[in-house]
Amino acid sequence: MAWVSAEQRQAAITRLRQLRQTGDLAAAHVRLAADGLGITERTVWRWLATPGQDRAPQGRQPYRLSETDREAYAYFRGNVTAVHRARAAAVGGRATAAGVPVPDFLRQGWAQAPPLARRTLAEAFARELTTAERAAWRTGEQGRRAASVYLSRPAAGRNQVWELDHKKLPILVLPPRGPAVCPWLTSVVDDGTRSLVGWAIALSPHAGTVLTAVRMALVYDPQRGPFGAVPAAVRIDRGLEFAAVAVRDALAALCVDTCRLPAFQPHRKGKIERLHATIDSTLLAGLPGYTGGPRDASGRLYGPVDDRAAARARVGAVVAGGGAGPMRIERFAALFADWVRWYNHDKPHAGLGGRTPVQAWCEDVGPLARIGANRLRHLLLAAEERTVGKDGIRKGGLTYIAPELVGMGREKVLIRFMPHDDRFIEVYRGGVHLCTAHPADRLTAEQSEAIRAHARAEARRLGAARRKAAARARVELAPLTGDGPAEDSRVHPAAAGDELATRRGPRGGQRDALLRSKARTDLLLNPETGAEPG
Repeated sequence: MAWVSAEQRQAAITRLRQLRQTGDLAAAHVRLAADGLGITERTVWRWLATPGQDRAPQGRQPYRLSETDREAYAYFRGNVTAVHRARAAAVGGRATAAGVPVPDFLRQGWAQAPPLARRTLAEAFARELTTAERAAWRTGEQGRRAASVYLSRPAAGRNQVWELDHKKLPILVLPPRGPAVCPWLTSVVDDGTRSLVGWAIALSPHAGTVLTAVRMALVYDPQRGPFGAVPAAVRIDRGLEFAAVAVRDALAALCVDTCRLPAFQPHRKGKIERLHATIDSTLLAGLPGYTGGPRDASGRLYGPVDDRAAARARVGAVVAGGGAGPMRIERFAALFADWVRWYNHDKPHAGLGGRTPVQAWCEDVGPLARIGANRLRHLLLAAEERTVGKDGIRKGGLTYIAPELVGMGREKVLIRFMPHDDRFIEVYRGGVHLCTAHPADRLTAEQSEAIRAHARAEARRLGAARRKAAARARVELAPLTGDGPAEDSRVHPAAAGDELATRRGPRGGQRDALLRSKARTDLLLNPETGAEPG
């Protein structure tokens, strides 16, 4: 026979009594109720014959926690054994428990309390306190949040809302200079499709890294995927980098609403927090230098990498000498870019019904507001000053060149670029955008020919200007008849330089050669002797 709860029994008996009062009760009803409850018909008839079976049984009531019990639970940080020990001491009239004085407010509150077994007290705490409340007193706010239940945000369309956040990655990398460090990741996640649409890695978070990640998320780049559009709103936390004036103004200029969430509430942007956990488990855990792995008794990580302070200071010399150690930050950024492509294109997501982020993005037919990359250069805050050399602008071991840089040797310019993306740089001169330069060893045939054509055109332009200036510099004075000022007797037209260039062009050179071939010197006489030159 099945066990029947008090609620099931009360509901069945109440319904059968209603049928009895109306005169409709039959044996078929009792048989039907018995089958539904998994008991015999005789048991149901006995319940009907016994008064009070439609009410809950009135057995011994369980112990109810007092206000002092709850205060003691908080005072002893969720230790039920310590609470029972102090309670027993106070009830027995003792001032100490296990050699420790019992606080006065607890002794006064338990002065008239009955004695209890520890098991009874523990059952009362488990029955009357929620899991989150017990965890809050044992482990703090983190435990309370882990045991809490939260509302889920309604589903949003693609690129409607972004979530932005920083994360200090638990992995050691080698910067260009200095000891090994744990880098910071700034990421941008689309709320509707869980796509990682923008990211930036830096040694420390600042407004520049935020705007670099935002720019990546705004610009459409087919090599990264179908992403790249202006959202309707972004969610950020209370980090000062996100509240910077540069970030606020850049988003406001694009009419993007900024929702600044309360501090220390990561569950308010749970999608990006979940992404960060996925990064740890699927990428960082398999790389050298991961600091979240197991350790030995001295606190050292298993494996060749040691993340203790002294080891970090000398890890650069160890790696330079051929020893094992963390990877360079440039190498790590390249691996992270490959992981992002895998996450967006190949990893199915349970929250998307088993689809990948790219599939969810492409299946959404919502409109996208795209803006060209040339209109978003102001979001490239990573800037450095460089001097234009004979072969272009050098940065990160590469030489960048563009047609507009021809003739600007030894001139200082400002370059703006995206960290971890060496495909191009933006060049500014005097605060005005000059050109977009590309690596010289990756130029296409068309780009190389454009640079040569620009150099030839610039040479012709400067040559014409030089000839015009030379022609204007030749001055011929008019004859003087008195003490008046000297005047130029020749009036040069505006295109004098162009006429001189025509004379010295290909046809002008042919005419000069013809004149030289017909020239004679035997017609000249020596002015002193009168004889022909011999």
